[in-house]
Amino acid sequence: MKLVLGFVAFTAWAGEPAPDINSFTCLKLNREIRGYIRRGVDLPLAELTLFRQTRNRLIEGFEDGLYSRDQLSTAMYELSRDVEKVVKTCRRIGSRPFVDMLPASVQKLLMATRGTSKSPAGR
Repeated sequence: MKLVLGFVAFTAWAGEPAPDINSFTCLKLNREIRGYIRRGVDLPLAELTLFRQTRNRLIEGFEDGLYSRDQLSTAMYELSRDVEKVVKTCRRIGSRPFVDMLPASVQKLLMATRGTSKSPAGR
C-alpha cells in the first residue's frame, strides 16, 4: 500500500492544488461523463476530474498533518471501492452535492480540510 500511496501522493503534488470540491454538485460529474461518452473517450471512472480532485484534496490534508496515514489509506480505499456507486447515485440525483455521495470516511476527512485549500480561492 505504501508504494501505491506514494505514487498517488506524487501525482497530487505534481499537479495543481486541489480546488474546494464542496461546492460541486453531481451535475458536474454527470456533464463530464456525458462529454467523454460523446467524444468516445474510454476512461476509468476513477480518473474523472472530481474523483481525481477528491484524491488530491485528501492527500493535501494528510500532508498538512490533519489526519493519520491510516485514515488516509481507509478513505482512499473506500473512495476507490465506491466510485461506481457514487456515479450511479449522481446520475439519479444530479442536484445533490457531490461530497454527499462519497463514503463517510472520505466526507469526514474532507470536512477536516475545509478552509485549508492551497488554491488561490481558498487563501
